[in-house]
Amino acid sequence: MGKSAPNFFLIYIAVFLNVAAFSMVFPLLPVYAKTFQASNATIGLLGASFAFSQFLFSPLLGKLSDRFGRKPILAFGLAGMSATFLFFALAPGLVWLFVARSLQGLFSGATIPTARAYIADLTSNKERVRGMGKIGAAAALGVIFGPTLGGILAEGHIAVPFLLGAVIAASNFLFILLFLPESLRQKTSRFRIGWQNLFYGIHIWKGLRGPLAPFFLFAFIWSFLLSTNQVALPLLGLEKLELHSAQIGTLFGLMGAVLAFVQFFLLAKITAFWGERLSVPLGLLLMALGFSLLPFVPFIALLYPLMALVGFGSSISKPVNAALLSQETQAEQGITMGTANAFESLGRLAGPFLGGFLFGFGMTLPFLFSGAVTMLVIFFVWRYTIFLRVNHTY
Repeated sequence: MGKSAPNFFLIYIAVFLNVAAFSMVFPLLPVYAKTFQASNATIGLLGASFAFSQFLFSPLLGKLSDRFGRKPILAFGLAGMSATFLFFALAPGLVWLFVARSLQGLFSGATIPTARAYIADLTSNKERVRGMGKIGAAAALGVIFGPTLGGILAEGHIAVPFLLGAVIAASNFLFILLFLPESLRQKTSRFRIGWQNLFYGIHIWKGLRGPLAPFFLFAFIWSFLLSTNQVALPLLGLEKLELHSAQIGTLFGLMGAVLAFVQFFLLAKITAFWGERLSVPLGLLLMALGFSLLPFVPFIALLYPLMALVGFGSSISKPVNAALLSQETQAEQGITMGTANAFESLGRLAGPFLGGFLFGFGMTLPFLFSGAVTMLVIFFVWRYTIFLRVNHTY
């Protein structure tokens, strides 16, 4: 990575700060919505509203980053994220929470996918897994500090973490604007605003018809697993285990700690041992196993090793899938990463709704259902694609 190392450091810091601000509040969102008398199903819809906006606009934002550069799109997303955190903190009712969550989905679609495209701009295929892994590690460090800090701050007042998130995002915006160099050397001139571009997410099914379908499916299922259980786990902690918000935040923080450690120090060795393509479904299987066992623990202490298992599985699936996708694509990196983010948004769209909805029928259902869907997707990829049977480009 040599000459570009300072650029990477800046982008890793930006990812860390953005995820810390975002993850600070997501374990608290079900609790916050409950203060407005929201039902479990409504809480699921609230989480899904974030993903719906991402689903619609992530590919468009990816196209814009290919046309105008990575830096302005990152700055746009961070400025908007700051404003939406303020919306959360000052929301007078449930409708405002939906407005804020939807806008946050739009602006977040301009951050992490663009950061991945930034790394892809400046790395060779050989360096790509390491670069994507460090983005994941920076995000994981944000997940360590964010939920833990959010849970502690919420003990004073539920709005405090949202206000701090606004400050962090605004600071990150200034940081990007002043110090981050542009990575895109050749901007595409093929861009025209039209209905197809504005609502490209409606046509996302086209991604399933091409050779990149396994990568998009794995992006979906990774997101579906996490988002289903980000709603279900706080509800399980509140209603069955009587956990406090700080304890729930600590569980997510532990998952992030394992993510960061593996992606900083072990990812290259693990992928060399298992192979990059096998690492993706194996990681997803470990995540599914950890989540499926959560509602059956006889005492609270067992939650911690299971969340560590989830973190380990996520650490070897998400960054490797992103790196392989960036190597295989024949399109610009921005639109490719934006499309992958739209598939992740589909997972975030279905996951929170089903997590809240199924929890109403039984505490074990969200966890077991997400595990079963993971198994079906992996079986489909193994049976009907060549993803696991090649070690070269399509």
